[in-house]
Amino acid sequence: MILRNPQFLAFLMLVPLIIGGWLWRRGRLPAMALVLRVAIVTLIIVALANPVMLHGRIETAAAPLIVVLVDQSDSLTDQGKATLRARAAALAAGSSTPVQIITFGATVAAEGGTLRSDQTDIAAALRAARGLIGASGGRVVLLSDGLQTRGDALAEARALALAGIPVDTEQYQAPALSEFWIATVETPATLREGEEFTARIVMVSTVATGVQLEITAGNERMVTQQVRLSPGENTYLYTGRAGEPGILRLQATISGQPDTLARNNRAGAAMLVAPMPRILLVEGSDGAISAPLRGALREAGVIADVADPTALPAQISALGLYEGIVLIDVPASALTFDQMATLREFVRSEGRGLLAIGGRSSFTLGAYKNTPLEETLPVEMTPPPRPERSDTTLLLIIDQSASMGPETGISKFTMAKEAAIMATESLRQEDRIGVLAFDVSTRWVVDFQPVGVGLSLADVQRRISTLPLGGGTDIYNALQEGLPALAQQPGRVRHAVLLTDGRSFTDDRQAYRMLLEEARSQNITLSTIAIGTDADINLLQELARWGAGRYHYAAEPNDIPRLTLLESEIVRTEPQVEGDFRAEQTAPHPMLRDFAPEQIPGLKGYVATLLKPGADLVLRSPDGDPVLAVWQYGLGRAAAWTPGAEAPWAADWSNWPDYGRFWAQLIRYTLPEPDSGPLQVRAIRDGDSVRIVADSVAPGGRPLDLADTQATIVLPDGSSRLITLRQTAPGRYEQALTLTTDGSYAIEVRQQKGNEVRSAQIGYVQRYPDEYLPPADPQAGARLLNDISAITGGTALRGGPLVTPGVVPLSAERAPDTGLWPWLIGLAAFLWIIEIALRRGWLRLPQRFTR
Repeated sequence: MILRNPQFLAFLMLVPLIIGGWLWRRGRLPAMALVLRVAIVTLIIVALANPVMLHGRIETAAAPLIVVLVDQSDSLTDQGKATLRARAAALAAGSSTPVQIITFGATVAAEGGTLRSDQTDIAAALRAARGLIGASGGRVVLLSDGLQTRGDALAEARALALAGIPVDTEQYQAPALSEFWIATVETPATLREGEEFTARIVMVSTVATGVQLEITAGNERMVTQQVRLSPGENTYLYTGRAGEPGILRLQATISGQPDTLARNNRAGAAMLVAPMPRILLVEGSDGAISAPLRGALREAGVIADVADPTALPAQISALGLYEGIVLIDVPASALTFDQMATLREFVRSEGRGLLAIGGRSSFTLGAYKNTPLEETLPVEMTPPPRPERSDTTLLLIIDQSASMGPETGISKFTMAKEAAIMATESLRQEDRIGVLAFDVSTRWVVDFQPVGVGLSLADVQRRISTLPLGGGTDIYNALQEGLPALAQQPGRVRHAVLLTDGRSFTDDRQAYRMLLEEARSQNITLSTIAIGTDADINLLQELARWGAGRYHYAAEPNDIPRLTLLESEIVRTEPQVEGDFRAEQTAPHPMLRDFAPEQIPGLKGYVATLLKPGADLVLRSPDGDPVLAVWQYGLGRAAAWTPGAEAPWAADWSNWPDYGRFWAQLIRYTLPEPDSGPLQVRAIRDGDSVRIVADSVAPGGRPLDLADTQATIVLPDGSSRLITLRQTAPGRYEQALTLTTDGSYAIEVRQQKGNEVRSAQIGYVQRYPDEYLPPADPQAGARLLNDISAITGGTALRGGPLVTPGVVPLSAERAPDTGLWPWLIGLAAFLWIIEIALRRGWLRLPQRFTR
């Protein structure tokens, strides 16, 4: 026995002082109490000194063991497995040292035991051998092709080296085999109901041979065909069409001879089929464009509802039915600010799509500048700078009938005159302006003349401001007077603006149309501004359409100056470009997939805009202006098509066979992915198991917690399993499961919290293991086995006998020492209890012990 801390024995010198202190404070103590207290203090001091009982040395001896690891994975084929079993038996029979044979594949088992053979886990086999040998000493023999498919054999080899256990290796060299297999089945991840798709089936063969290819979609056989395979990679393209919404499972199987492994002859894909997308077409005119476009889109697999701008909801909640919105030549004046802000958030916050189609009332021509529409779209409402702009002549035709006078507040006529004055200020000095007033007759307030500056401009504005009110309304007479006069003016850009609040005495639409067609033949355009609800809105819309201009509606007198100024700005900046051209593709883009630029019909005009930084320019004009542009805006996508969808700028398009497919493809690109939504589901392969992970968010983007979440798994054979997902993080639910069958699975997650129920579907494909593929590097197995033997100090047997383990010498090990301090503290505690019992009178001793 020794003391680890003998210095604590010095405290024994204090024991007499402690005894004296007790006697001084208490007087005379009973003898037994004094003895017990001295014993307790002494035991504590000795325990602090840490006495230890030393034991002798124990002699041990170890018997060596040889563990033979026999690879029985499927990559060896039946012939290879039998060869390695025979080799192991021969090694064991010729050894004078005890031999333990262990077989392995995906799992490890004793010889003759059951194991999974669809993987090669050499690391697990080495780990099992290390456990068997332990401290007894021995060697490991590894018989394998060295083609591990999981685990880290080199890490386990380093652990064996630290334990002093060498590993001898011998590689099985498989003969050249005739083999063919399906490498991949490539398909889109998501489809829409009725959408056509192409599956790319890649088959690989080591020999030239013929096979029978069978393709099934769900439970329906789609293809049975003889296919000739050449050595190497072979591709087969299958074109199909998505059916009802759900998971479409596609499987390809090949069969024939010569072939070695059958499990790699099948492969599949799983695609999510979503319902046809539903969009909203909003047209600024009378539906002449949206009606044929709607039918063409339906044939191309897009459901389209139609609304005029006034019916466009101003709340996002009312747009929940739609994945996208298409604006067809809609001017900003036809929408309220709330409607435009809703469109912006529809894209930015809700992640949905917006396509703006051009025309003479859209983009720059439609007063999108400085509105939420301009913010949302990928183009700026500023015409690109040109080296020269043509001189402009503007004719203002102002209704001066009595109805333009004041009812209450400021009169419409006063605002119209103010608008005319503002128009003179927006034009350049060299531009020309004329002002024609009308009621039942006409009057030239300002004859055509350059705007000028100084007294000239002031005189023009004075004449406008002093214009008086008149009587009735005759719009035809005013146009008949003004448009021919405008035709006599110089310059390429000649534009008239008609402002009226009433109905004309003349309602001969044919006469109006002939008058405006004559004006158009002379390159004259006409825009109209309807003032108030009494105006003949239908007539004014038609006049603007026949005159190749824009129609505006001024609900209040205060709107008149803004709309008139807009028209003068449009005329001044010339954002409208007309002339035959073909759009040029800048680079390949998904919006034009399967469309060559030469397939797209020619165009006759567009609205000039500038591309925003960060936007994709898909098609451009010969001048480099955007024709088709798109960008990611917040969570969604917005696109701009600056020509129209019909005449006059796309006059031949409706006869194009791909008219519907083209627009459907543009629209689909802007729409959210079919698998997007508040419940997102993933299947993650994790070794032999698959984790089903569902992430759920509540309205507003907060994680949805404490929801009842279950998943239905449809197996390749059509049977199903129901599992419950547990919550593991805010808004996240998951569960792991083992799938043992190769093939395509359909997974549907259903979640409920309170009265709210949501669901999501995904497809999952469990491919055959890498065990059934030839190695990418034929020398990888040999290198791994050589590295294992080199790391552990083993050898390469190469058909030779076992290496007998060296004799493990007797080892002398010290038995563990025993510390005595716990016993001393325990005894002191026991004596303390006895002392308390004596002092309290609970325990009485003979009188001779208490003196």
